[in-house]
Amino acid sequence: MEKEEHKQRLIEELGVHFEAEYNLPPLAARIFGNLVVTEEVGLTFDDCQMKRGASKSSISTSLNLLLQLGMITYFTKSGDRRRYFKISDKSTFFIKKLEQAIKKATNESKMIQKVAKYDQQYNNEKYISNKAKMDAYLNCLDQNEATNKETIEALRKLI
Repeated sequence: MEKEEHKQRLIEELGVHFEAEYNLPPLAARIFGNLVVTEEVGLTFDDCQMKRGASKSSISTSLNLLLQLGMITYFTKSGDRRRYFKISDKSTFFIKKLEQAIKKATNESKMIQKVAKYDQQYNNEKYISNKAKMDAYLNCLDQNEATNKETIEALRKLI
């Protein structure tokens, strides 16, 4: 398989992944995929449009979404009016992902505990039968939170 064909397949696979993982629209996911695998320092608006073959308004909307989500940033070059888009610093991006995972797990833990408290008060038999499973799951969430926090600290030291 040629390099360009391999690259296009990887961009497509990344696009599908980013759609599912980050709830991105297909075009934004493919643009982000392009930025992940590009060998350039950054891609211009026109580069993005040429690589995706989409309308200017669609490219603009997708780039603005990726900027708002903090997934990409842009820079300019002296004497060049164009903006060059690139993925955000990987450490910062990974920290944001881990912080989101912690927040999601914390919310889930709170909801499980509320249901358990309700069951304990109003359906004690159900509470007793589910307690071991619930405790194991909550323990897993706690361990993941601790690991995520350690990783965030390690990443912050690398920035």
